[in-house]
Amino acid sequence: MEEPVAAVEAPPEAPPVITPAPPRIGFHNGLAVRVALVAGALAFLCSIITGQLSNTQPLAMVWMAGGGFLAVYLYKKRTGQKLSMASGAHLGWICGVFGFVVVIVALAGTAVMLSDPAMVSAMRDQLHARGMPDAATEQMLNIFHTPSGLSTALAVSFVLFTILPAFGGAIGAKLLDRD
Repeated sequence: MEEPVAAVEAPPEAPPVITPAPPRIGFHNGLAVRVALVAGALAFLCSIITGQLSNTQPLAMVWMAGGGFLAVYLYKKRTGQKLSMASGAHLGWICGVFGFVVVIVALAGTAVMLSDPAMVSAMRDQLHARGMPDAATEQMLNIFHTPSGLSTALAVSFVLFTILPAFGGAIGAKLLDRD
């Protein structure tokens, strides 16, 4: 008699490996927020430093776009994730939002400081010593004394501090994608 042959079972199939999608760029992504905060603060500081020098004022705007590029570079370096141009622009925009928050604090501090007539006089003397014409000095000081002047300064700052870093982030994502 022949012995029954046991059926050979095929080994069980391994479940498919599902890699989670990388987190989306946004305020809920902790790493993106930290990277954007660092890049935004550095871009603001570099813009302020170069903006103080009379012959390098246009370079101050380049630093803002560079902040978005830096945010994309740092994020990609930490995660290894390639970003689309839209994600790079979003990360740059977040970087710019943090830079704008610093601008709000600086403008508020300046407005409070310029409520003291002695500080206005000191500021006027300092700007005159730097070669700023009297008409431009008065125009700048008047910005801080009217609500419409402050709101215009905030609106212009918001546009510059969000559009330029978003542009830099999109360019950074495109250029750094060439691995």
